[in-house]
Formats: sequence, structure tokens, C-alpha cells
Amino acid sequence: MRSVARTLLPALAVLGLATAAAAAGWESIESLPGRAHETVTVKKRPRVYFRLTTETPLTVTVIGPARLRVISRAILADRPDEVAAYQIVALEGGRALLATSQEAGAARAVRAKGVAALGKGRPMMIQVPQGTHAIQLALTGTPAVLVRLQRAGPEGAAPAWVSLTPIKAPRSVSVIEGEKSIAYYSLMPGQPVVLRVVGPSTLDCLTRLDYDATMTGTQSYQLRVVERGRTLRTVDFRTTKSGGATYAELKDRVPSRYDRFSLPVGNGLHEIEVHLVKPADGSAELHARIPQPSVGRIE
Repeated sequence: MRSVARTLLPALAVLGLATAAAAAGWESIESLPGRAHETVTVKKRPRVYFRLTTETPLTVTVIGPARLRVISRAILADRPDEVAAYQIVALEGGRALLATSQEAGAARAVRAKGVAALGKGRPMMIQVPQGTHAIQLALTGTPAVLVRLQRAGPEGAAPAWVSLTPIKAPRSVSVIEGEKSIAYYSLMPGQPVVLRVVGPSTLDCLTRLDYDATMTGTQSYQLRVVERGRTLRTVDFRTTKSGGATYAELKDRVPSRYDRFSLPVGNGLHEIEVHLVKPADGSAELHARIPQPSVGRIE
């Protein structure tokens, strides 16, 4: 027991495979060899873009399976009612993978140094198969655009999570299942687990009821999620003993199969308490996690 108080690019950029932890989130490509990035402020948030012109294409090498998202903004002269029409083609080895025709007027609340105006963002999505692929982007129709490059895992990839260590919990235990050992933190009547979460995010919790020698069959338990004295959610579970999990430290207890609930968390810093309400004389275990943070998830 442990105490717990459609484009050509001559410059080749090899983008390393994002770790499994970032498989489900969009990750901004913030550097390309030999190419300077440009900062675009979108609704007061800085974003990394690269200049793509009809004379200076870009090449991005992506390790798949993955998705490459290209958000383009035409460089405009800031004339009233100006609209830019252009085409971007994504190629590999001279073969067209995807072509898009875009049209955009000036965007509001979007600025870049030395640029009179930028067009509204126009996205294209390139599916990258297994292996290493040099994706080339080629521009026609307008002299120049700025492009934001983002990479993510394949569609439907399981989300990756970051485990949270509570700032307060009565104890921690290890749940052993197969070759995996996962840290859980105990919920006892009057002794909640307290978590600190920075939003916006999603708090995802796996919970298990502790079975003692007197408990058989289906059992019920109730949890309450609280922030600053306000109940955010009450969750009720009916569960049974796990068929393969054990506690490393609790020899007189058997974990239930896991249950799960999720809670959206708004902007800012939050201290969230998870209380065991029922059974009044029992205990349960909690493993809390949030999605792996990913740079550039939001345009």
C-alpha cells in the first residue's frame, strides 16, 4: 500500500512518426528544413504557417498510416470584395493523390506580418498509407498562399491518454491484468480522490469496486463528482467481479470489472473531487486520465 497525500515542394522535410501517444490528435508541423515559418494570428492565437507559391513548392515526408491536413489561406491585396481562386494538388512521385479547387475572400481576425490580408482558411485532407511518403504540394491560380500543416493518426485510431496522479487520495494500489500494471487510487467514504485538471479537456475515469470475502454476484456502487462544493455528476454502476484482474497490494480484496465515465472540463484550472457515496462501508478504486495534449489541434 502506498500513501498519496491537391502541392509541389522542393525542400524535403522528413516528419518523424508521431508517437502512439499522439495518434488520435492533430499535431502541428512547426518546422521544415530550409524553410522559414511565418506566424499567423487567428483570433489572437499564433499559428505556424509556411509560404507556398507557384514558383516555390514544398515537400513534406510523412510516415503512415496517417492523415495530413493542409489549411490554406490566400495572400490578398486587401481590396474590398476581393476573392482568390486557386488550386492545390498533392502528389507523390509525380502521381496526383488529391486535387482541390478553393475560393476564398478575406478572413476577419486573421493577421500575418507583412501581409495586407489573408483569405479564409480552406482545408484539404490527405490519407497517407503505411510507409514513408514524400507528399508534394503544388499551387496554381494565385501567386501565393500560406499553409498550415498538421498530422494525425489514421481515422478511427484509438485515442491516447495521459494518466493523472491525484493531488490527494487515501492510498494507491496496482491493478494487475495480464502483463499490465495500472495505478489506481482508492475511494473511501469521506475520503475522496482529488484531481487537478487544466481545461479545456475531457476527464475520463476508470473505476472498480473492491470485493471482499462477503460479496458475491452483482453489486452496486455510486460515485459523486464535485467541484467547489457543487455536484457535477452522480454516477451509478452495477458490476461483477473481474475474471482476470488482481490487486498487487490488497490480498483480501478482488477488483470488479472496470466501469467508465467521462466528464468535459472547461477552460482553466480545476480541482475535481470524486467521492464514493455507496456502499457506505466499502471502497472502490479510480484511474483518471485525459486525452494526450496535441499541439495545433485547433486552427
